[in-house]
Amino acid sequence: MIYIETNSKEAAYHFSVEELFTRYIRKDEPVLMLWQANKTVMLGNNQVAEAEVDLEFALTSAIQIVRRSSGGGAIYTDLGTVLYTVIEPLTGDTSKHRERVASSVISALVQMGVAAVREGRNDILIDGRKISGFAQYTSANHVCTHGSLLYDTDLETLTDVLIANPAKLQPKGIASIRSRVTNIKPYIKEKYAVDEFIGVLKDKLLGGQSYNVHEFNSMENEIITRIYNEKYANTEWNLRM
Repeated sequence: MIYIETNSKEAAYHFSVEELFTRYIRKDEPVLMLWQANKTVMLGNNQVAEAEVDLEFALTSAIQIVRRSSGGGAIYTDLGTVLYTVIEPLTGDTSKHRERVASSVISALVQMGVAAVREGRNDILIDGRKISGFAQYTSANHVCTHGSLLYDTDLETLTDVLIANPAKLQPKGIASIRSRVTNIKPYIKEKYAVDEFIGVLKDKLLGGQSYNVHEFNSMENEIITRIYNEKYANTEWNLRM
């Protein structure tokens, strides 16, 4: 197992690191990255920003908008949110990778005393409310599965910046985004600070297996910088129609 640690709190940087390992470097072992980002709306690859985000609110609230390479819906993250990334050699059906990552995350939460359950393809819930969504994208050789965990996220800001999709809420009898989501922190007996939660989550996900912390070399940093500038920090990519 390769473990990645960064000092960045920028989503665009972490998406660039993901792409480095997914598209440019062939590794025969899984890569795990747990990370955080400052206030950000992360759009799915094919979404239209104006349909998903209150752009005026995002601007006045200093919320960044970054488009990821995977599909799925828009999510809001801040420093109370924990992001997880697993990159693996691609072996057949991508759903098997999705199942493995989802099961690992749920198992880690259950070990912390959180009654987390899977719903549908991409969501993890507590008490019927969403705490995590995840998505995937692939290259010829690797699959990247990544997601978010609402640990101590500002749910009011989440509600204000994301535009509700009635087609998703009404069939489930849900009145608003706010009533659809919840944080993990109230459900854990030990009220960890976010960094403490990340440490416990890391231990649970690794499950005692050995790992190496990856040190980026100059070539890898150059690739990350190029991806960052050309794609994830590029307004034309992030706000394209």
